[in-house]
Amino acid sequence: MKSPSRVAIMLMLSPLMFNVAKGATHTGIVYWACNTGSYSSGDPYANSLAYLLEHMVTVTSNHANYNYSTASPYPTAIAYGHVICSQALSYSDCGICMSFVKSQILAICPDSLGAQVKLEDCRTRYKNYSFSG
Repeated sequence: MKSPSRVAIMLMLSPLMFNVAKGATHTGIVYWACNTGSYSSGDPYANSLAYLLEHMVTVTSNHANYNYSTASPYPTAIAYGHVICSQALSYSDCGICMSFVKSQILAICPDSLGAQVKLEDCRTRYKNYSFSG
């Protein structure tokens, strides 16, 4: 039988082992799709989408299971979004993945009313109408 002190030390070190086991972010593009509808740079939807994407990048890693759905706060041109990170990622790696997927969705689907980009470890989806996660 193991001594209580040895068991206590192993229990204290176990969270450190889990952080080491978490892998680095994989940012290869697995899938993407762009809505055929578009908006112009002066359109209120442009501001709404910019807010939505930045907000999702900032808060996703703070939510349970790195899974977050939200809408922009602008009532005249609401953008709806859903993001998710792999639970194998650390808090900071989820944030890195979210920043990368945001840059990719804007580059691949510029001015699109809706888009989705899935990387190996995270994905982002947005539309100009409400949808379920």
